[in-house]
Amino acid sequence: MATGVRGRTRRRLRPASAASLTLACVVVAATACASARAQQDPMVDRAVSFLKSQSRSYASIGEAAMIGLALVKADVPETDPQIADIVARIRERFSGGYVPAVPHTDVYEAAAVTLLLANLEKTSHLNEVQALANYIQSRQKANGSWDYPERDAGDCSISQYAILGLWEAENAGAKVNPSVWDRAAKFYLSVQAGEGSWNYHRDEPANTETISMTAAGTGSLLICLKQLRKHRKGADGVHPMLTPLSEQGQAIYYDPTTSSRSLTAAAARGVAWIGSNFSESNPSNFGPSMFYGLYGLERLGALADKGQLGRVDWYEAGKRILASKQRNDGAWTASYGDAMNTVWGTLFLVKSTQKSLRKIELRRLGAGTLLGGRGLPSDLSTLTVAGGRVVSRPMNGAVEGMLAVLEDPRAENAEGALAGLVTKYRREGAPALKPYKDRFLKMSQNRDPNLRRVAVWSLARLGDLDVAPTLIAAIRDPAEDVVGEARRGLELLARRIDGYGPTSPSTPATRDAAADAWRRWYETIRPLERRDDDDDRPPVGAAPSATGGTP
Repeated sequence: MATGVRGRTRRRLRPASAASLTLACVVVAATACASARAQQDPMVDRAVSFLKSQSRSYASIGEAAMIGLALVKADVPETDPQIADIVARIRERFSGGYVPAVPHTDVYEAAAVTLLLANLEKTSHLNEVQALANYIQSRQKANGSWDYPERDAGDCSISQYAILGLWEAENAGAKVNPSVWDRAAKFYLSVQAGEGSWNYHRDEPANTETISMTAAGTGSLLICLKQLRKHRKGADGVHPMLTPLSEQGQAIYYDPTTSSRSLTAAAARGVAWIGSNFSESNPSNFGPSMFYGLYGLERLGALADKGQLGRVDWYEAGKRILASKQRNDGAWTASYGDAMNTVWGTLFLVKSTQKSLRKIELRRLGAGTLLGGRGLPSDLSTLTVAGGRVVSRPMNGAVEGMLAVLEDPRAENAEGALAGLVTKYRREGAPALKPYKDRFLKMSQNRDPNLRRVAVWSLARLGDLDVAPTLIAAIRDPAEDVVGEARRGLELLARRIDGYGPTSPSTPATRDAAADAWRRWYETIRPLERRDDDDDRPPVGAAPSATGGTP
């Protein structure tokens, strides 16, 4: 670590106040900066203009909600009059629960409304999102599917929307019964063709297999796989000490009837089928709307974390299709109407599902805004505005340079360096941080609590159990923000929804008890013969004093 940091000069990276939120606030800043409207694809700007012109043309609440979703995902501020008007119309549908405007398409409508409300930044919609989740769950058929009221066999398109709505709802804080995911997964497994594809209605042989429905089936299975994973006991190879706990410390086990292996294998067959049948020049492979299919491919690419389907770069191929077919007014046209096709094209271009996945990670870290407790950077030239919030512009360049700025008390751009570090991790993952592991370990003992917090956050994202003793030591840190970051880091490393604490605000006694509990967990899963590797780590339970620490 760079020398010269003695803690005697007031740092530009201000100490966190009691109201301060976690380091993840910088992730919000980085994400917001990266997706600012000023950097938007011109195709998206034209599509947004068209959708704004259509937002009042649709009596259907479901279609209006999808327009609102596309605008929100395209970084249109929630205060925009068109979005505000759509939300106001939606709120009129609640009366002791959700009351659909069109009973025949009630699941589509409820799912679309859920997608919009769950993606709004305001938390005041959580009760409504829960009411919507309750409604969608109540409409699940006996075979695990969703369908029109007069049908019971299952519609793969309606089921896809129901699963999407419930996924966004659960990740926004709503409760979804795990059996709903299990039954839905079982349905999709039951209607997959031997080659790996899906169609709209398996009970109607005339329905052809399409890319749209295969993307729907594959993406739905991957969502079910994600949502069931936190409920499994250990049957899928997860160590029993890594099982999730509720806030009361009780195991939240659920025994799915579908195994992770079967869901993963079925999804792989679906991806392979799409890769073999994708053709830019043959829209008929997609079904009635190529744009509906592209929205499904965007979701599949994000959930499967794949840049290619077979030999096809799905995103670049989709952009070429959209560029060749966009009208001068910004719309795309096919079956289901111009507005909905433009919604699907927009959601594809802005990588809608990838944005949802980022939000999920941020929520798990306890995200907040930069202004929530950290104050403005001293260098106002680093400020920018995104989504109506003031955020700090991420520093570009190598991690080495960012760390040098963070470690130098004279540096003027500590917030930008911090944002840059997190942005680097978001783009490149753990490999961006691993070369600096020893530096982070030493930084974790620095007298500056802000640096200790950065170090703890970074170490937890290396995916390396060897750093657990350092994180456990940080549980006893005198700075509350460092303790909270260490707890979240251990939960992330251990893959636990809730771990051994301590709760916040903590006391010396609760920190000691939590550190001891985490140490027992670590000793259970860490082979004793490898403990010698930890000799150069800070001893478990040791923490820097408020005035001491290494320079």
